[in-house]
This record gives sequence, C-alpha cells and structure tokens, in this order.
Amino acid sequence: MTIISKISGEAFLTPAGPIYDIVSEAILAETGQPPRLSTHGGTSDGRFLIALCPVVDFGLPNATMHKLDEAAAVEDIHALARIYRRVIEAALNPASS
Repeated sequence: MTIISKISGEAFLTPAGPIYDIVSEAILAETGQPPRLSTHGGTSDGRFLIALCPVVDFGLPNATMHKLDEAAAVEDIHALARIYRRVIEAALNPASS
C-alpha cells in the first residue's frame, strides 16, 4: 500500500507591509498595547488564503477558545469590534490614516 500525503494549506507568516501596519496601529489605538506577533495558537484558515492576499490573523484573548463552555468578556468583544472598524476604515481610506 502506498500512502501519498498532500499538503492543502502551508503555514504562513505575513511579512511587514501595509495590512500589517493597519492592523497593528488599530490594535495599539484601542488597547494601548502593541500587538504581540506570534505564530503560536494553532492552525488558521488563513493558510488557504495566503497565496491570494496578505493575511493577518488576530482575535479575542480567550483561555476557553474552542472549548465546551467558550466565553469571552463583553468588553473584549466590543474592543475587537472597534479594532475591526479601524482596520476597515484605514484599509478603505489609506490617505486618512
């Protein structure tokens, strides 16, 4: 029996560039802390998209992520929504950022 393996999504690390800067600035503006860059945390659907466009993976700080009783602080969800808004506005209006 021959076993053939196929890699459907390569690991990725987005290099510094415009989207990296936009997301980093939005996180800093909302949290007062620069983002911690890391490849720790598991797999991401971004591995399928990286060949098509830059990918920056970020989200809630959450010790219960993907567990049975997953929960997040309401303020963390609101802060994340504000970060997303900043990212979208900066991406759509690069001259104003």
